[in-house]
Amino acid sequence: MQIEAKNKKHVFLRRLNSDDFGNLFDYLQNLSAETKNRFGPHKFDRQSIIDFYDLKTNLGYIALTIDTKEIIAYSILKIGYLEHDSGRLLSYGIILDNNTDSTFAPSVADLWQSCGIGNKLFQFILSDLSKTEVKRIILWGGVQMNNEIAVNYYNKNGFKTLGQFSYYGDNYDMIYEIPTNIL
Repeated sequence: MQIEAKNKKHVFLRRLNSDDFGNLFDYLQNLSAETKNRFGPHKFDRQSIIDFYDLKTNLGYIALTIDTKEIIAYSILKIGYLEHDSGRLLSYGIILDNNTDSTFAPSVADLWQSCGIGNKLFQFILSDLSKTEVKRIILWGGVQMNNEIAVNYYNKNGFKTLGQFSYYGDNYDMIYEIPTNIL
């Protein structure tokens, strides 16, 4: 799916495939130290990427520039929930289901942040999820409370705060309930 970013550049949104792993490795290596610190569903080496996507429950989504085919945004959606987050999520009264819950971790290249790419990619993911049983999206390990840009992104896209916890700082657990009219 082709879109136009706020900076008037054209971008293509699609699912990640194994031919993208080299380009994804380059994307991850070029993230700033701060962005790398905030995004950590998998290690950033080539073999870890390959191993991560051997699990069929892990789906990758990317935004690429039309002209250079450079990845400028990358999101992970795991069908199901993370076992190590389940205790916290259960404490909020959430009844977890590996068939209808998913776990989400987005990132956008530093030079492309605030260009609307993350919002468009999230809408693309929601459209893709319409072909699945998924009804909820849970943030992968929460979001750091001091990451105001990310917290605003989640709020803008309809995520609700469940609670907060401390792990390398203060974090929010957030969830998105997919409206039935989207499915």
